[in-house]
Parts: sequence; C-alpha cells; structure tokens
Amino acid sequence: MSNEEGASHEEQLLSACMMDQSNLVEELLKAPHSVKVNFKNGLGYTALHYAAQTGSIDCIKLLVAVQGVNPNIQDSMEKDTPLHKALIHCDSSETAMEIAKLLVGAGADPRIVNKKKQRPVDLTEPEEEDIRRLLLQATLAIAVRQEQAEMEMGDEDSYSSD
Repeated sequence: MSNEEGASHEEQLLSACMMDQSNLVEELLKAPHSVKVNFKNGLGYTALHYAAQTGSIDCIKLLVAVQGVNPNIQDSMEKDTPLHKALIHCDSSETAMEIAKLLVGAGADPRIVNKKKQRPVDLTEPEEEDIRRLLLQATLAIAVRQEQAEMEMGDEDSYSSD
C-alpha cells in the first residue's frame, strides 16, 4: 500500500503491534518493501513501544529479530523506552519478565532513566525478584563490558607510545 492509498508500512507496523497482531507484523517484516522498524510516530513511539505496552510477546520476538532494531529509543512525552513500557503496562509479572528478557537480549539498556528519573528496575514491585535480578544483572554486564573496553583502549594507548 502506498502513502496515497492509506497508512504507510511503518504506520501499519505500529498499528499491528498496538493491536497485538503478530501475523501482520510478520507479513510486514517479510514483505519485499523495506519497513523502518525504528520509525517513530508523533509521540515518539516505535513498534517496540507499542508491543511492549500491550504485552505482545510474539510481536516483540519478531521485532527484536530484525537487524538494526533499537530497543533503547525513548518516547517524546515520558522518555520511556520499550522496557519502561513493559514494566509499567504489563498485566502479569510473567509477561513483563518474558518481554524484559527479550528486550535485554536485544540490547536494551536498563540504566536509561525516563522523564521521572526512573530506571526500569524502579518500576518493578519488590516481590518481582526475577525481573529485578535480570535488570540488575544486565546493568552489571554493561558496566563490565564498558570497563573492559576502557582497559583495552588504555592498553592500545600504552602500546602506541612505545
């Protein structure tokens, strides 16, 4: 469908994620035309924001499999990432945990704070120990990778000065 005929492919993707229509998401992602998975609407929402907000695990699985998908885009209003949206809006801890695993596995950064200065872990309930553990482990893993990269950069500097 072209823009003259109705919604763009990106708008269709957002709509499909908003309505938990993983079959349409799959169709759009496999179509010969290219769909920009990081497309943002006027609110700054991406398809991942909508899929996370509606608890659509199947849509998220499809989206995170796309090369170049960015799970760290913040929306325009609240500065929430898809990870924030999942933890705010998911009805069950099990769904939130599954989505958090998928997003963290795709590179979601649990250190990002929203407009209210909340990290995703701040949006969990104390009894949601599994989700909290996952987010804290991901935070630690990022810190370790950064420290290793900085150490490697320091090693390269010492070799080049010899």
